[in-house]
Amino acid sequence: MEKIKLTCGDILTLRGDALVCPAHKHLIRGRGLSAQIFDRAGEVLVDECSQLPECPVGGARITSAPNLSVQSLIHTVTPQWSSGDQWGVEGVVQLRQCYESVLGLARERGLRRLLFPALGAGTNRFPHEIAAHQGLEVLHRYLGDFDVLTVCLRTEAALASWKQVRRRFFGNG
Repeated sequence: MEKIKLTCGDILTLRGDALVCPAHKHLIRGRGLSAQIFDRAGEVLVDECSQLPECPVGGARITSAPNLSVQSLIHTVTPQWSSGDQWGVEGVVQLRQCYESVLGLARERGLRRLLFPALGAGTNRFPHEIAAHQGLEVLHRYLGDFDVLTVCLRTEAALASWKQVRRRFFGNG
């Protein structure tokens, strides 16, 4: 069985132990996937998030996942893409930290099947090639701790980018 699965579609229809939610630092409804998750989960999630401390960029927090097909949500605050300027390296480091924080928290909680969107590549505008390389590099280091790590992309073009990065840098598996 493939340990890192790349797929395309609606991540909210997939099953797993935890879904990774790109988050606002105050753990409030954001844009894109965050908005979809908060809309589906409702007030229970809003109330639970209001009890948690602010989350820094690269950090992670965990909540329940009301009305979703997973048992937990792992929220992580992704950095904004700065178009490769002098602050670009900091954003890449922070993006890697998002994956590290999510995987560490999931491992602590015994969650073995995780669903990831393309962290940073949505409303925060990281190019998919950069997001894929950073994400896949971290995911590969944690393979032994999880049953399956699924990255669900929104478009076929994004899926093709992630598959190309995987073939180029990590082989086919």
